[in-house]
Amino acid sequence: LALPTSSVKNITTDQHALLAFKEQVIDPRGVLAHNWSVSHPVCSWVGISCDSRHHRVTKLDLSDSSLEGPISAHLGNISFLVSLNFSGNNFHGHLPNELRQLRRLKFIDFNFNQLSGVLPSWIGSLPKLRMLSLRNNSFRGPFPDSLYNLSKLETLEMRFNIVGGKIPTKIGNLSKLLHLNLGNNNLQGTCLPPRLF
Repeated sequence: LALPTSSVKNITTDQHALLAFKEQVIDPRGVLAHNWSVSHPVCSWVGISCDSRHHRVTKLDLSDSSLEGPISAHLGNISFLVSLNFSGNNFHGHLPNELRQLRRLKFIDFNFNQLSGVLPSWIGSLPKLRMLSLRNNSFRGPFPDSLYNLSKLETLEMRFNIVGGKIPTKIGNLSKLLHLNLGNNNLQGTCLPPRLF
């Protein structure tokens, strides 16, 4: 699917992106088969919430749905997305660079999947991000320097990955951070701000 220009993005853009995502996943329980089709309004689809003002998809919650496959790059077209929750599935592979386009994202929850690769530097280009939860995956380090640009980040959950090296002292620059868990990785050091103990 071609990326439309920002001036023509609408609910149809969201629909195309979500159907392209559906084509790339294995859905053994038929969660998406229920009503993810052009014969139903997008905002009525399972796991979808929309903004009544702009009539755009703002929330995608497919947690605990037994879905398998890659995280689709087409999700980067859902430009009004605020919350993305794929926790408790079997998604695998890397996080696609196209997700950097989701500038309104506040919540990312990919806990308990099989995602891997280095933590992408584009994470730092999501200015409104408040929660980044990647527990129980296979992400590697190091933490990208761009992570410390997230001035609104309140939760960073990274337990049970394979991130190595020293705990970066720059984590102390995240002034809004209230919940940090880096346990069960290969990290060394305890240079954390006092408010996180």
